[in-house]
Amino acid sequence: MSILEALVLGIVQGLTEFLPISSSAHLVLVPELAGWEQPTLAYVVLLHAGTLLALVVYFRRELRATLRGMMRPGPARRFVALLIAGTLPAAVIGVAFEDQFEQNFGEPFQVALQLVLTGLILFGIEALARRKPPPAEDPQNLTGLEGLVDELNPSKAAAVGFAQALAIIPGISRSGATIAAGLLGGLSRAQAARFSFLLSIPILLGTSLFKVPDLAGEGAGAGPLTVGFLASLVTGYLAIAGTITFLQKRGLMVFASYCVVAGGLAALILR
Repeated sequence: MSILEALVLGIVQGLTEFLPISSSAHLVLVPELAGWEQPTLAYVVLLHAGTLLALVVYFRRELRATLRGMMRPGPARRFVALLIAGTLPAAVIGVAFEDQFEQNFGEPFQVALQLVLTGLILFGIEALARRKPPPAEDPQNLTGLEGLVDELNPSKAAAVGFAQALAIIPGISRSGATIAAGLLGGLSRAQAARFSFLLSIPILLGTSLFKVPDLAGEGAGAGPLTVGFLASLVTGYLAIAGTITFLQKRGLMVFASYCVVAGGLAALILR
């Protein structure tokens, strides 16, 4: 892999992990359409590790508050319970269907079709969300745990977790599915996005610890590894802030349109 390929894939991962347009689809389709060799699953997980660090940096206040307060009753402990309820479905399904996931990751045409499916899901969820008034958003709670635990309960968190499990299929956007599930559960747009991003931390941490060590035996150069990681870190941080701000003002329609058009065009080309 060249430095240019590593840079492009890192930027693609950083942007598409948090924009609801499926990072897995883009990491399959961009190399396929560009005529590059497909990145290994271990390298993809390395890029995810970069976006994991972006999450930790962006949500450092929430994470610090959680670590300090989780041993006593309060918002931090309730937030940990919500994370557990949201993480278990994806963890169980991910372990059970790991082989099928790796096989589908190498089928670009199927991935393109599943990207179209992501767009259709987003269209439907946005249409439903616009039929009812959104819950009021308290600016004082948008950067703390209190706002999340006030709007969420374990059953809603588990529903978001099952949506996250669905996104194990390459081409189905994890952030799109979880934000959509949060909106269906009555969350405001900003809080749905924030919980979606925070909920990805345990999954990204687990996959990073499990798969990144596999890079040692693949002979990947230090340059591409470093460039890809840093590119996904920087663009991921920008994408987190940009997505939350955008969703507060606009909604999911633009992302839905992109997924349908991009996925459809990619499917036609690959066919």
